[in-house]
Amino acid sequence: LEMRAHDPVGYVGDMLAFGFRAFRVEGELVKTLFLSEKEDGGLEEKEQDEEYDDTIDSRPMSASELLALSMGGLSRPLKTRLSQVIMSLASQGGAVTGDGSGGAIQPGDDEDTSSSLNRLVAIYSVSGLLRFYCSAIEKALEKAQAENEVITESPLLTTCDECLAEAADCYVASLRAYGAMLGSHSLSSSQTEAHLAQRAIMLIADERVASPGFADDALDTVGDDLVSKQLSLSFLVSTMVDAAMTHLKTLDGTSALKSAVNAASKSGLDAKETTKWMALIDEKEQNLVEVLVGTEADIVLEECGLGAIRSAIKDMDRVYIEGMTMSSHPGLSRKEVEAAMKKFYSSLFSPPIPTFEDVIKDAQLRKIARSRTAQIVIDLYQEVYGALSSERGGYS
Repeated sequence: LEMRAHDPVGYVGDMLAFGFRAFRVEGELVKTLFLSEKEDGGLEEKEQDEEYDDTIDSRPMSASELLALSMGGLSRPLKTRLSQVIMSLASQGGAVTGDGSGGAIQPGDDEDTSSSLNRLVAIYSVSGLLRFYCSAIEKALEKAQAENEVITESPLLTTCDECLAEAADCYVASLRAYGAMLGSHSLSSSQTEAHLAQRAIMLIADERVASPGFADDALDTVGDDLVSKQLSLSFLVSTMVDAAMTHLKTLDGTSALKSAVNAASKSGLDAKETTKWMALIDEKEQNLVEVLVGTEADIVLEECGLGAIRSAIKDMDRVYIEGMTMSSHPGLSRKEVEAAMKKFYSSLFSPPIPTFEDVIKDAQLRKIARSRTAQIVIDLYQEVYGALSSERGGYS
């Protein structure tokens, strides 16, 4: 076992497999011993004929007590080693190798970012293994009880339950720490906060699908509600998306988060949760589009000649007094307005509406952005034309 100590997930898996194998072997041995004892009638005669002294624990051990005593010697050092591995993964720094690597290092990654993500995925993987063996041990105990064997407790199950709770707590702390440090990780790598959050969600979602501890039969057997909530996809998505949303500045970021939520949905995220987070990301996306369209529309208005007219009208509104005409205000003289309108009419042969291909990947969203930009130009033209042709214009 110690030869795989460099691989935390593999090491934990080997230890738990050895412990479960020993539990089954010892259980069969105890069952055989007590079955042969009953067949000989020795145990029944002793229970009927012998009177025990209450002050001295002289009664024979039950099957449950004998199995608990047998597994107790293994459970104590097992818990110590499992706790050491969990606490080591929860700490910062150092590399994780083997199956708990969290995926290959991507271009632009720095050591700290990769290490944090690798440890996060490894803790989740260890939690999955613990869930699986908790489920397996509980099923073995249920089977023993169904066969009229009085086995009510198992030190190995207690150890796995306690280590699972510890691993889940460490996973929650590590996930929140990773979310809080998205900004720092982004500065030290070539990836945005949204892409780092997407990477974490997708890796953990893939790990959940691959782990036997999150299969339907294991989920039905292990009934710890707190641990289930801590290890749920809902908690993962809410923590990561919430952390990334505060840093969203580009539409690429919203696309990355949508991709992450879709991946989580395919891995078992509840449909209501998927809809909720998609709606929040869509709302943020629309806000970013509005900002982008506003910036591009300003550029278009300058190129088509209406930008100067709009600026002059705004300046006039700030100093307007009753009786003032637009034609008397700097920048709105008849000559300047005619030049601006000629430039605008000329631009209609080839409207300078941006394509948005470099900043918006989604074709439908690009179409919407172009339409909104054109609408801003149209609305401003109607406003300018109405103002120029009014009595306030003074151009008649």
